[in-house]
Amino acid sequence: MKKYINVGFMAILTMMTFVLSFSSCSSEDDDIMGEYPPAEKPEVPQFDNLAYIPGANVQLINKAEYCKSIIADGKELITGDEYGEIRVPELKDPKVCITFKEGITNFSDAFYGCLALKSIPEQLFANNTEVTNFSGTFFGCISLKSIPTGLFDNNRKVTDFSSTFFGCLALKSIPEQLFANCSEVTTFCTTFHACDALTVIPENLFAHNPKVTDFDDTFSSCRALISIPEKLFANNPEVISFNATFVICSSLTSIPEKLFANNIKVTDFESTFRFTALTSIPENLFANCPKVTVFGGTFSECKALIAIPKGLFVHNPKVTDFEQTFDGCEALKSIPTSLFDNNRKVTSFSETFYGCTSLTGESPYTMIGDQKVHIYERQNYPEHFTAPKDSK
Repeated sequence: MKKYINVGFMAILTMMTFVLSFSSCSSEDDDIMGEYPPAEKPEVPQFDNLAYIPGANVQLINKAEYCKSIIADGKELITGDEYGEIRVPELKDPKVCITFKEGITNFSDAFYGCLALKSIPEQLFANNTEVTNFSGTFFGCISLKSIPTGLFDNNRKVTDFSSTFFGCLALKSIPEQLFANCSEVTTFCTTFHACDALTVIPENLFAHNPKVTDFDDTFSSCRALISIPEKLFANNPEVISFNATFVICSSLTSIPEKLFANNIKVTDFESTFRFTALTSIPENLFANCPKVTVFGGTFSECKALIAIPKGLFVHNPKVTDFEQTFDGCEALKSIPTSLFDNNRKVTSFSETFYGCTSLTGESPYTMIGDQKVHIYERQNYPEHFTAPKDSK
């Protein structure tokens, strides 16, 4: 139950680190090439450039070892043997040309923490067809406002897009076909975490990624996100985890009923909608998810939620964990008494309704013959229930 907290703190600490390191470094210490070489102006390759915000001590890339050439202000900054980040003391021309070495398979953290990067060309990775990993590639690029549609068109072997655009605070939209040619992807963990300006998600964003197994924290802390398209995960039948997928999406007020209709292998919904502005939950939201074992914190701190549909968990007989599921739902007025009738393997009801200060009426129970058995009494009926560890 601590994962969502850790991710939030990581995002805050990471961004603070970026800002502090950016403001405190001197141009003399951070230019790993020292003075610019007095070479003649190199020939610029014939494709679009990256664009940065001009200024002092601008970080152009975090992984120089991926680069064949970097040309800024008409000067070539590397010879192809450098490692680590490349900064320039004073960037005057926002256009920077970067070409990558051939045969690269991993672009992880390539532009990590490049605070001044504001746009990227569509053909940036076009010649790197063997890439399998884009984890953290644009992590913390807080000035990046858009992503070109065909950015990954030639990268058909990619399996990992974890944290690719993590903390891109200015990113306002995502191209619907961004991952259309990436059919081998297995993870989108934290891909768009803390993209604070993002308001909508294109419905077919993941339509061509049938091998994905986790969407953990994919859109967590996207505070401006106002809706989720119903078919967003319709073509992702292998997913097993939606852990914290939309946690801290504080502008999100509703969920489409068939959002998980095709995700029959899912086992984990921990903290999926925690800290959102939901006012209601569709009754059949989890109807096609019979393998779920974890609903810990799923709707915790949904302070505007006023009701729970009685059949919400009726199709989830394997659940073992309801820890903090509705914790902090202050507006919740009642609980359907039959809410957990089909959930007889639960081992934890810890703080399931903790902090639900508006609740009235009887607590949930299951009828065994003519006897009401409340969740806190299940340990007395071992032939009918797995004994919960607690039932607060």
